[in-house]
Amino acid sequence: MKNLSLLAAALILSGCSATSKTSKTEDVVIEPTPQVSEESAPISLTVITNPADSRVRIMNIVPVYQDAIELDAGKYDIEVSKAGYVTYRKWVTVDKKTILTIELDEKQLSQSAQ
Repeated sequence: MKNLSLLAAALILSGCSATSKTSKTEDVVIEPTPQVSEESAPISLTVITNPADSRVRIMNIVPVYQDAIELDAGKYDIEVSKAGYVTYRKWVTVDKKTILTIELDEKQLSQSAQ
């Protein structure tokens, strides 16, 4: 009978040690997935125009404009033009990912031209 009590005590204690082993899984740290912040995103410029086939130029740099052109932070002289429309020209500060939407106005025929 004494052996049974010792055996029962040993089983209970061994069960406790198994419980303490599972508690070690609480020490696992799961790192969050890194997010790309706006600060680490490249500085770029996209100009959306209406009419869509308008010509976009950045007057104070040599590279030809293309959508999402990567630029250094700074001021840029933007020109949007199309025959039959009033040309848009303005200095724009670009210091992050920038999207401009430019809608050109149609040129009005003057009374003397009719």
